[in-house]
Amino acid sequence: MTDLLRKDLFPSSCGRFPIAGIVLILTSCAGAHVQNPATVNDVRPVAPVAVTVATTMPRTPQNAARLDRNMQALAVGLAKQLEEEHIIAYAADPAETTPHPNGDGLALVVDIGVLQTGNAWTRELVGFGTGKSLLKSHVGLYDERGAQSTDLLDFTVKADSGAMPGVIASAWNPIGFGVHSARAIAKETLSDSHEDADRTVKAIVGKMVKYYQTVGWLPSRQSVQEQS
Repeated sequence: MTDLLRKDLFPSSCGRFPIAGIVLILTSCAGAHVQNPATVNDVRPVAPVAVTVATTMPRTPQNAARLDRNMQALAVGLAKQLEEEHIIAYAADPAETTPHPNGDGLALVVDIGVLQTGNAWTRELVGFGTGKSLLKSHVGLYDERGAQSTDLLDFTVKADSGAMPGVIASAWNPIGFGVHSARAIAKETLSDSHEDADRTVKAIVGKMVKYYQTVGWLPSRQSVQEQS
C-alpha cells in the first residue's frame, strides 16, 4: 500500500480517504485478480463452452447456504456474460464428469477453494480491510474434443471486498452516521452475499475474451472498432 499525504481535503472516492488536512491514497479497492495464469493455444475451431462450478471445500451447516448462493451466482453469471461477449456457453450437466475426453466442445471448470464471509458490519462501517470477504477459485478451460482433454487455460482468481474506508470515515455527525449505517446494512442485505462471485465472473470472462481473441475465435476490439 502506498501512502500519499497532501495538505488538502477531497471527497471520498475509490482509493481515497478524507481526513482533515490529509488524504490517504489506498491501492486496495474491491475487485478480482488473476493469479498464476498458464495458456495453451488451440488450433481447432471454436466450440460451445459447458460451464461447471464445483467446490473442494467441506460443506458444513454454517457455510452450505452461502456456498450454494455463490456457486449459483458463478454458474448463471458466467453463462450470461459469456453469451454477452458472443461466446456460446451453457450450464454443464451436473451428472457429467468434467473435463472428459471424446466430447464435442469446451469445458470451463470453476472450483471454489476458499470462501470467507468476513464481517459485513465491520466491513461496511469501519472498512480498511477489517471484516474483508474472500472468494478464491481455481479456473480451467479445457478442449474435450479428442482422445484426451487439452488444458487451454489454467489460473486462479482471488476476489475480495478490498480495503476501502467504511461509512464511519465519511460520517461527521450522528445523523449522517445513522443514515450511512442504514445504507451499509441495506446494501449488504440486498446483495444476497455474492459480490465476490460477481467480481470473479468479471475476471474469468475478461481472461476468456483475451484468450479467444489471441487464438482468433473472437475479433480483437481494435478490429471491431476499425470495421465500425
